Amino acid sequence: MIRRHLQPSIEESLKHFPVVAILGPRQVGKSTLAQMIPSKAWPARYITLDDLAVLDAAQADPDGLLEGLEFPVVLDEVQRAPDLLRAIKRMVDRNREPGQCLLTGSANLLTMQNVSETLAGRAVLLDLHPFSWAELQRREGPASSLDALFASRTAKELLSSFPKSTPVPRRELMARILAGGYPTPALMPAGRPRSQWFESYRRTYLERDLRQVANIVRLPEFGRLLTTTALRSGQLVNATAFSRDLGVPLNTVRRHLGLLETTYQVWTVPPFHVNIGKRLVKTPKLYFTDTGLACHISGFDDWEHVERQGQAGAIVESWAASELRKLASLGAKRTEIYFWRTHAGREVDFLLARGDRLVAIEVKWMQRATAHDIGNIMACADDLKGRLGLAVILYAGESAIALNERVAAVPFGVFFAGHK
Repeated sequence: MIRRHLQPSIEESLKHFPVVAILGPRQVGKSTLAQMIPSKAWPARYITLDDLAVLDAAQADPDGLLEGLEFPVVLDEVQRAPDLLRAIKRMVDRNREPGQCLLTGSANLLTMQNVSETLAGRAVLLDLHPFSWAELQRREGPASSLDALFASRTAKELLSSFPKSTPVPRRELMARILAGGYPTPALMPAGRPRSQWFESYRRTYLERDLRQVANIVRLPEFGRLLTTTALRSGQLVNATAFSRDLGVPLNTVRRHLGLLETTYQVWTVPPFHVNIGKRLVKTPKLYFTDTGLACHISGFDDWEHVERQGQAGAIVESWAASELRKLASLGAKRTEIYFWRTHAGREVDFLLARGDRLVAIEVKWMQRATAHDIGNIMACADDLKGRLGLAVILYAGESAIALNERVAAVPFGVFFAGHK
């Protein structure tokens, strides 16, 4: 059993809040993790709404269902019965004792109609992502790379914080990106069984899961949009272009993109702007949540196919984006992820912020990094007028090196692997 790095956060939250919810895409391991939380200190009963009898009771008489339970309790797949959440609200309003319920859901409950107000102020929401690199390496905890990046004053100091490790072969990186992080395919060998799993996931998502959160009448249209987003992962969100290319009304495209985000299939990164308000209105970049699923939907059977289609850079950037997101979600300090781009086309892949502190990360699918590769980072530093701290180029090489006093080149495996 691979230990999930989110588990300590769940256990700590149950000590302080009445309701804790584990959210994330289907098949990411929420139910497995939820069943591992009960212990002598928190002796909860596990109940799932995948059980039709339980689902019927939750939909017909949610208050009665709760009254008949012994607490604490784990309630799995609660997005299937939104009225149950309102019953939980009423229960919590009567009794604020911590650790009453652990919920799981495969839709973002805060964006589901009529649910956000129900949970506001009553539940801690924790996102469970597909396996991270460090989890697949059986590390005890996540990498501390982001903390080191914000804390270090020079590239040399940053490099000294990384553990000594064996370089990760480039082919192993390719295999990991193609497999993705969903538990079942991530632990499968490459080949037909893995492809069958991804196809089953895609069909079940389209034909069953979407119907739990929305009334999608024309599934083929939605399926084409799913493929389009997989092929355009790492690009700016352009709903108008999607509408034109797919022959689907613009309002429908926007609604469907929102549903993809609600069900954790895609996520977006906003552009950085010194004026905070402008970050909310400028065009964000869209990333597919899992590169394994994205490659399958795009029809990429192997890395040679990815290269032939000219998609290697975008797929690697999408994978690195997801790994950064996983690290940021587990950190003790809040870390916001942005990208930086000028009207002239200069771009830095990721600009990370903790309060008013900023660091930059570039992703390069290459085996050598030199001082010639830091042009965009230096332009970003000039634009931010001294606000940028250190910067890192993540690349597929073997050595972690300083490119100048404030920029380091760090192999993917070193940055994301964490400590043993």
